[in-house]
Amino acid sequence: MRRKDKLVTDLKVLHEVINKAEVCRLGLVDDSKPYVVPLSFGFDGKYIYFHSATEGRKVEILLHKNKRVCVEFEQHVELIKERKACGYGVRYLTVIGDGFAEPVHDVAEKNYALNQLMHHYEPAWTDELFTDQQLASVLIFKITIEQMTGKASKMTL
Repeated sequence: MRRKDKLVTDLKVLHEVINKAEVCRLGLVDDSKPYVVPLSFGFDGKYIYFHSATEGRKVEILLHKNKRVCVEFEQHVELIKERKACGYGVRYLTVIGDGFAEPVHDVAEKNYALNQLMHHYEPAWTDELFTDQQLASVLIFKITIEQMTGKASKMTL
């Protein structure tokens, strides 16, 4: 990272940003073209889980072309306005991670992953077993993060 003064390496802070984020932006490479898609997700402190339809561009890329991914999360984003254009700025706290995504086939892990998604958006969620029909109607992917960094404006920390 060019601006070392903005670097955030504290794992607790990075996980907090992920846990409070409403959206995960998933970056993929489709042949030589970048492709970014917003996702709902769950995070258990080790893996990021997301669900998907059983077909589509994202699925085609991950299953048949390239399982490498980049994910982005953000918190505290706020535009700072000034009287002159060069005075404008943005307050932010972001996390970017690089890794790979793989499909989850094990029924118990698929249930676990879907419950992680539910817990992310509804902390009081009580785990449930999803039906075979529900599990068959979606693909579940698990992202393993190999490298993660954070970046913050000085105003955020």
